[in-house]
Amino acid sequence: MTWLAWRQFRTQAIVGAACLAVLFGALLFTWWQVRGLAVSTGYTGCTGNDCQNAADSFLDEIEQSLAGRVQLAGVGASFGLPALVGVFWGAPMVARELETGTYRIAWSQTVSRRRWLLVKLSVGGLAAVLVAGALSLALTSWAQPIDDAHATLAHANLITPLVFSTRGVVPIGYATLAFAIGVTAGLMLRKTLAATAVTLALVVATQIGAVELRPLIADPVHRVTALTAERANMVARMNDVVTRVEGWPSETDSWELSNTIVTTPGGPEYRGPTDQEKCTPDCREWLGAQGLLQEERYVPARRFWLVQWRELGVLLTLTAALSLISLWWIRRRPA
Repeated sequence: MTWLAWRQFRTQAIVGAACLAVLFGALLFTWWQVRGLAVSTGYTGCTGNDCQNAADSFLDEIEQSLAGRVQLAGVGASFGLPALVGVFWGAPMVARELETGTYRIAWSQTVSRRRWLLVKLSVGGLAAVLVAGALSLALTSWAQPIDDAHATLAHANLITPLVFSTRGVVPIGYATLAFAIGVTAGLMLRKTLAATAVTLALVVATQIGAVELRPLIADPVHRVTALTAERANMVARMNDVVTRVEGWPSETDSWELSNTIVTTPGGPEYRGPTDQEKCTPDCREWLGAQGLLQEERYVPARRFWLVQWRELGVLLTLTAALSLISLWWIRRRPA
């Protein structure tokens, strides 16, 4: 049964491996360019305050080079991989057999329904783990100097939504969940085209929803501090009247969820005085003397791996739940 499942799945696996090989080739081709730019800009081996200028120069050079375009392609591939796995691997794996009736060959032999589905889940799920893990490992290793440079400049790089889902172990969770979504949709709908459309919609919704729900497992820091003249970052005006006041983040290398100026903790956002003469010519000194508060919610960069493992656990739990639902469902549907 395992050999048969592999035979049926091998075309998709070969295509996926070929696409992955192309991306790996691009990463390998620009590997030494990234390291060479780190050396030529002085970032490699820098010490002290010189590192910030060198890191800034290094990132500017990366942005203008071929490596910068390869990085964008790698990020795009990481975000698109779950949808591709779900649509081209998961959805057709069961739906095509149910639609064409070829499943009856296996079910009429000694192979039980559950074993038939479990083998398909195992083969496709293992392939999804290998592809997602290999892509994440390659991209994380390739971008290590770039990520280090962002950390030197105290940029919130790894913990932000744009990068977080392309590094570490989380891509494995999204790929396996997408595959389970595809198999479940195919099993219930029994039509390949319908299962493909539903799988794509659910996978995209899952990725978007994960960003919104991530703060729940990230346990963000809630901090309320006094606003000083030095912490006042920007004062927005309209017709010389202050309409918004912003403050510098307490930790610049964090994922900022909210940053507001208030008069009392949890109160409404401070919109500024109505007397424009109080803020002439510069509001910062005046604002620093008004007893205003800066209320922030953010996820520090140091929690990157903690959030990674927590999110992976949630994704694998959902994958296991969908797999169990599929195994339960197939026992109760007519042949």
